[in-house]
Amino acid sequence: MLTRPDTHFSELGTQAIEKGLADPAVSAFYDSIMSTDAVQIQQCLKPFLPHLSLCSDKMPGNAPPPIFYVGKESGQRHLFGEDWASPATPACGLRTPDPDLEKASAEGYRKALEGTPYYGYAHTKIQVNGEFYEVAFERLIVAVRPSLQSDLRFCAYLGVIQDLQRTS
Repeated sequence: MLTRPDTHFSELGTQAIEKGLADPAVSAFYDSIMSTDAVQIQQCLKPFLPHLSLCSDKMPGNAPPPIFYVGKESGQRHLFGEDWASPATPACGLRTPDPDLEKASAEGYRKALEGTPYYGYAHTKIQVNGEFYEVAFERLIVAVRPSLQSDLRFCAYLGVIQDLQRTS
């Protein structure tokens, strides 16, 4: 009998998007970002903002960057909940509430910040608010500058949950 690992993160590469293998929302975001020049980046992001999470470009240690915006329709808001996405007393950035998922997701952000958009698939078990789930999702992470003159960058994350099952 074949078994699959509990946790699996795979970089698929943007060629998979270009071949039409990605979720339509991921494809639309990728096509828009890749065909937009730096002058128009803010206009390019606007229609996708409800589905995006935006992160800093600073990766403390081996952790992904802190999240400073979670769109109303984003996969992270759906997965981790409204209380997590909109805390009453915001700290200096949100962190993924599952430490194992947080650690496993860092490589995608690192690659995006090194200049290459990251597209990958993940299947993993997570814990949210004391409940256990299995989740499968695809994600695209790109590093962008808010304007042509900006020295600052941020990561735009579009995650699409493919399957979510409560296990406890």
